Amino acid sequence: MNNNYNNQSPSQGYHGYGQPPQPQQQQAQQHHHFGNLGESFSQLNIGVGERWNDLQSHLHMPGRPHQQEGGGPGEVVCGPLLRYIDINYTTRQWRGSILVVSSDRYAPPIEIQLTEPATQRTTTIKPEAERLDTYRRKYHFWRYEVRLPLTDQAQVATYSTPHNNWAQPSFQMHLPAYFESMRFMFYSCNGFSDVPQEVKDKFGEKEAPLWADVLDRHEVLPFHVLLGGGDQLYQDRLIKEDFMKPWVDEKDPAKRLAMNLTDNMKQGFEEFYFNNYVINFGFKGNPVVAKAFATIPSMNMWDDHDIIDGYGSYPPEMQQAECFQVLFANACRFYYLFQQHTTVELARRHGMIQGSLPTCQNLISTLGPDIGFLSLDCRGERTKHEVCKAKTYDIVFDALQTMIPPTVKHLLVLTGVPLIYPRLTLFENLMDGAAGFNLATIAGKTGALGDIISGQLNKWNGDPELLDDMNDHWTAGNHELERKTFIERLQQYARERSIRVSFLGGDVHCCGAGKMYSKDMKEKEEGDPFFMVQIISSAIVNVPPPQALLTVLNQNSGFITFNGNTEERMYNLFKRSPNGNTRQNKKLMGMRNYCAGYYDEQTGKINFWIQAEKEVGVKGTMGYLIDVPKLVFGQAGYHMSQQDKRQVLADLLRQQQQQQHQQQPFFGGLDHQRREQGDEGHFHRLQSKIGGFMMPQPHN
Repeated sequence: MNNNYNNQSPSQGYHGYGQPPQPQQQQAQQHHHFGNLGESFSQLNIGVGERWNDLQSHLHMPGRPHQQEGGGPGEVVCGPLLRYIDINYTTRQWRGSILVVSSDRYAPPIEIQLTEPATQRTTTIKPEAERLDTYRRKYHFWRYEVRLPLTDQAQVATYSTPHNNWAQPSFQMHLPAYFESMRFMFYSCNGFSDVPQEVKDKFGEKEAPLWADVLDRHEVLPFHVLLGGGDQLYQDRLIKEDFMKPWVDEKDPAKRLAMNLTDNMKQGFEEFYFNNYVINFGFKGNPVVAKAFATIPSMNMWDDHDIIDGYGSYPPEMQQAECFQVLFANACRFYYLFQQHTTVELARRHGMIQGSLPTCQNLISTLGPDIGFLSLDCRGERTKHEVCKAKTYDIVFDALQTMIPPTVKHLLVLTGVPLIYPRLTLFENLMDGAAGFNLATIAGKTGALGDIISGQLNKWNGDPELLDDMNDHWTAGNHELERKTFIERLQQYARERSIRVSFLGGDVHCCGAGKMYSKDMKEKEEGDPFFMVQIISSAIVNVPPPQALLTVLNQNSGFITFNGNTEERMYNLFKRSPNGNTRQNKKLMGMRNYCAGYYDEQTGKINFWIQAEKEVGVKGTMGYLIDVPKLVFGQAGYHMSQQDKRQVLADLLRQQQQQQHQQQPFFGGLDHQRREQGDEGHFHRLQSKIGGFMMPQPHN
């Protein structure tokens, strides 16, 4: 297999996304052609989910403040933050939201100017605001519902407010034409673990060099959406806060688990989570990242560090402890506010798909008419033995059948932790002979929490399995069957709909790519419904793992039989480092990175560019291309290949206009009214042929 490394000098300009090569340059470049070109939750965490109202009692939530007249503009501590929800293809309407956290007792007005660059035609929109929550009677979470009409031209939306202490007077975001798919940026691990300050300085904590690179490329070829794959911020510092001292200092594990928290400790959790979001998402504490969040709409999904390191993989007695109950309640509250612009109670109204528990909210949407998107919530109901409940998978697959329009050719499935990754079971036997390794480090548990885990966790329940990282990985013994069932259902979905499924994953602080494929169709990837590529992109901020760990993973990453005729393996993607040096480890690279992607209208492929840091702490990345073909399989694939996308979209619009008195399917979301009401008890199914394609019924 050929190397995809750009053979230009590393000192030359951009490499990868943002600089589409000329046709003659494409022929000279060598790159990978991954296409036709070459125990229950209630037992674990009593009170969460089924008893969410009881869990709220752990939150320090004073009453709403009285609205008062007069006074000047308040203080903005975080925002504006943009969120993308979905596109209604029957009305050609983009839906999202803006979040501002301020001391204003009335919502500061926001005005949006929508401009078509080609015609300079401008439309003015004033979104309505609602207050989601209030922090300690001072700071209010203002959510603005944004609905923007899509046209046959790309548009620029400029939004502003008379507020006098925003980071800048106005911000811009980009919208595609109604028939275009979005250019997206996928990232994970947007923060540092508990590492010394000198390490953070070396990696450019204040400068955020990879985010600066993102913004530079955004100026050249604008992104339409950011896909946050988990760990959008790190809560690791919590364990060192003063209010945690009584819990940390208690050396008896049984007493620690039975500890009743004081009011000071409970309020400490609330203060920590709120302030940590303000520091990491706000312009004062993190200006480069905040600018990205204000100019490119986000679709985020949490992972463990958005809560606490390893959350969901600890034993039941630990997660039932009051400390973890209060911790999760506050992490949940502020995750939904800052990252999803909603609350647990309002999540379905604001575009999320509830699993079996209200704390588990999934995302299903489209990134334009060619790309479907599923982000599975792998933390909201997670236990040591389950990532998601069986009912949640049923809900998700039912929604995939009803919410993905007939124009979609690719489905991106984001899971946080990669589904395809070298196995970690070997480390149990490695510990005795590898100098410098310890189980807490391998598991990514560092600093004070790592010390607690290494020293005491196995004494709590006598379970050494928790000490390695397997419980947090899909390939852990506890999750292997669940992983297999999930992927097999995706294989069936791909066959039925002739939709190419690709995986996005982060978490592991390195980058790479893997694949699943049919053994008898290695040279016919475009026609193989089981051909699924895994993109691994991590971390955009955090430091890489030890090189010795990556070397061992590389040496133990041969092909694995998945089931029957299906195999999985990692690609030899990195033959050269970003600085041009030849590499020995070609499968995994411990350089910070992010992934930029877009749909190629001419070929039907999605091009993924893994942009890896050239020099630690310095802005500048090198791109590695993975191109994934569309799927042409069976009768559905034949109809898809004959389909006129614009005609299908026109048919959807015409149906809406002709049948406005009836409830219509809301592609890219549920029926609009029902979705906003949070009613997901029934999904509408497309009964008639549109563009020659009949939407299949959900499988059993």
